[in-house]
Amino acid sequence: MNTLTTARIFGTGQITLPKQWRSKMKTQNVIIEEVPQGLLIKPLLPSLYYEIDEDNFGINFPTGIEAGELAAKLKQANGKLS
Repeated sequence: MNTLTTARIFGTGQITLPKQWRSKMKTQNVIIEEVPQGLLIKPLLPSLYYEIDEDNFGINFPTGIEAGELAAKLKQANGKLS
């Protein structure tokens, strides 16, 4: 369901998103993408999966990952590589 809401941009560049949206998305991080129509704000939700088969091992973070968390995951994965 698409809803149209206005928000104020403060002098520091801060925008307060509506509480209903923040509660629904359960995240404090967003991706802001410039599109032809303006700015698109999307929730940045943790998304991670491992693929293990006979020929490869992969880690996929389609919405990004913090560098420290990536380092920890790579260290963990290193023990699983042959």
